[in-house]
Amino acid sequence: MKILASDFDNTIYFLDDKEKNKRNVAAIKKFVSQGNVFCIITGRNYSDLKVLLNENDIPYSYLICEDGAKIFNNMDYCIDTVLLDRKTIERIIPVLKENNCDYYLDDGYNKTEYLEDVVKIVVNCIDEQEKERIVKTVKEQFDVHIYASRFHVNIINKSVNKENALKKLFNLEELNINFLNVIGDNDNDYEMLKAFNGGVIKEHHEKLNVLNKPEFETLADYIETLMN
Repeated sequence: MKILASDFDNTIYFLDDKEKNKRNVAAIKKFVSQGNVFCIITGRNYSDLKVLLNENDIPYSYLICEDGAKIFNNMDYCIDTVLLDRKTIERIIPVLKENNCDYYLDDGYNKTEYLEDVVKIVVNCIDEQEKERIVKTVKEQFDVHIYASRFHVNIINKSVNKENALKKLFNLEELNINFLNVIGDNDNDYEMLKAFNGGVIKEHHEKLNVLNKPEFETLADYIETLMN
């Protein structure tokens, strides 16, 4: 048995490349059909992810959402949650407002106003310089995990990243971590790629260059390598 944990956006799923998506989905189905375990690990929340999984008929054994703040089994039962604590949220919100940030609170499924259920604060932003400024401002004042993605700045519990989430999943489900392989393309994949065997998508964030991981044009290519 092999276990593969894959990032979602620009690894499994490409917004503007349906043919690549089809190749990847076909490879995932073949991988799973041979008794292997396939885990999707993403910064997306559960609700957004499920829409795309259903539309593209993508099978999975586990879902790790919100960069690891939410972990689900293949029955979509949430087996672990890491919250962003209320006091931290109450301190961050005024700073975001002072900086005119367009933000919302995410409970792992939807936007929320209930501070006891928040796993992530999401700041809508596409300007690279502005994203850098927001990250710097928040980092200087708060002990949280914050990073910029394609359209957002994401603020989560300081303990949350993809490496820690995978370790937690393998402990909860009593899986053998020696069987784990990972693949991704963005800077929020750095920790898991550094910790475990795996590869990167050829078009990837420059932060991943220092890891010297083998590069693959598509997830399908990587799966073919694993299965051979």
